[in-house]
Amino acid sequence: MSLFTTAPAPKNDMVRQLIEHITNHLDHDLNAAALAARAGVTPRHLTRLFLEHLGQPPARFIRQARTEAAAHLLASTALPLSGVAKRCGFGSTETLRQAFTSRYGISPSRYRATQTARSAT
Repeated sequence: MSLFTTAPAPKNDMVRQLIEHITNHLDHDLNAAALAARAGVTPRHLTRLFLEHLGQPPARFIRQARTEAAAHLLASTALPLSGVAKRCGFGSTETLRQAFTSRYGISPSRYRATQTARSAT
């Protein structure tokens, strides 16, 4: 699932509401216990729901959502990496760098440079 493309919404209302909460609050505490409490289920049941409806556990979905949001900010703003990391819920620029490199195979600063070069042409 990508924040930049329109994917079909999960059929489960609870999962759909949690996705909306996650994407609108990336800079908040989004651990499984907090999300499960918000949904009124156990963390284990929350994980089962995410696996069933999204094909991945909550932590992986959150990391992906944060990384994609960071990519969008890197391409569309001049925020420093520390600001991007904070806004997207990463604890540090190093955590952002690790997640970004793992997902895209390129560092955040290099990604920004390629996006800036692309928009200049």
